Amino acid sequence: MTDRLGRWRRTASGLRRRVLGHSVEQETRGKKLFPVEATIPVPDFSLRRSVGHGASFHDVALVTIGRMNMAGLRPEHDVLDIGCGVGRTARYLCDYLSTGARYEGFDVREEPVKWCQQNITPRCPNFHFAFTPLYNAPYNPDPSLPSATEFEFPYGEGTFDFVLAHSLFTHIPPEVSEHYLNEIYRVLRPGGISYSTWMLYNQNGSQELYSNPATSSMHRDPSGRYAVQNPDVPDAAVGYNECWVRSVYVSGGLKIVEPVHPGFDRLQDVIVAVK
Repeated sequence: MTDRLGRWRRTASGLRRRVLGHSVEQETRGKKLFPVEATIPVPDFSLRRSVGHGASFHDVALVTIGRMNMAGLRPEHDVLDIGCGVGRTARYLCDYLSTGARYEGFDVREEPVKWCQQNITPRCPNFHFAFTPLYNAPYNPDPSLPSATEFEFPYGEGTFDFVLAHSLFTHIPPEVSEHYLNEIYRVLRPGGISYSTWMLYNQNGSQELYSNPATSSMHRDPSGRYAVQNPDVPDAAVGYNECWVRSVYVSGGLKIVEPVHPGFDRLQDVIVAVK
């Protein structure tokens, strides 16, 4: 496992140096590796601090693009990005998705969405971003806002080929997670792909069963479904019992493509499922 992590870090570091430098050209064509992304400015620290700053801002995006590609993402796919943030992944999808594909992203934070509307959409008109004001303890702590448990994604049934939810289920409680998986099923086309990240643990604590290291210090809820890092701000970091998560996928009609991909000590765990 240590050797695997070392290889990943060296690969990610090399990719970051090439992308951030914007000076490495493809050998056969003499073009920049990510020509559209190279024109998109990097958001201010205040906007990107919740999704990783410095090297990790680009590293995580590049790894995510690779994982999504292995999960079945194709350039012609219509993509929904739940919790799009400040466009960390979207900026690289600009070079991956074809101009005929549709990208829709929404987030509960208004400022990151405005930034994406001003800096990404003018360069990629097929990329759209929407602000969805919902209550969330760390991001939108206004109790007068609507609850996410009753939020219907503003898209029709069978609209998308691929739904991305990166670092979403790590910030929402079980009842919202279950509702969102049902909504993902609704907006996916038959055969569509759900790609989501989690922090998973196994209840019995057996060393033979994987648990994300980030969950080791979390407070287990008596229900057995989930755990939180900070009971005073429960949505700040949420881990989930893998058995419960699997049961919700089954009840929601999404078939998990095995295996679940562990994040080890640096990334979140990935669940790929198909409608």
